[in-house]
Amino acid sequence: MSEQAQQKQQQHRLMAAIRQYGGDVADIPFWEGCEQGVFLLHRCNACGRHYWPASRCVEHGDHDMQWVEASGRGEVYTYTVMHRAYTPDKKDKVPFVIAVVQLREGPFYHSNIVDSAHDEVAIGMAVQVVMTPHESGLTIPQFRPADD
Repeated sequence: MSEQAQQKQQQHRLMAAIRQYGGDVADIPFWEGCEQGVFLLHRCNACGRHYWPASRCVEHGDHDMQWVEASGRGEVYTYTVMHRAYTPDKKDKVPFVIAVVQLREGPFYHSNIVDSAHDEVAIGMAVQVVMTPHESGLTIPQFRPADD
């Protein structure tokens, strides 16, 4: 199979997984980056402002937007600890933390905090991204306490 055919097959697989879980196909480059272990943000090249998900700049529109590699670092802005499993796939995972992470580049990203006891998570805690395979076929960015 040619490289181009493999790439189209990959995009089709990602689109199916994204649609199944309620995402937007405009974010395919983001999910491709996740599979490669790279956390991407959408950036306006006119002013340098970063966005997530794919968007258009509030000042310059969408004419000069580009997916760029981000630091994958930020801090916990707010969070909640889930003590109840609302779906069968979560019954062995409670308690777990769902957080809003403010990324160093500015945007907020909603995700889980992993590799930390739920009672050690705190607002302002420094975190870094870790890519986690998901049963959907997507690679999901989650966050863990930062090394530094």
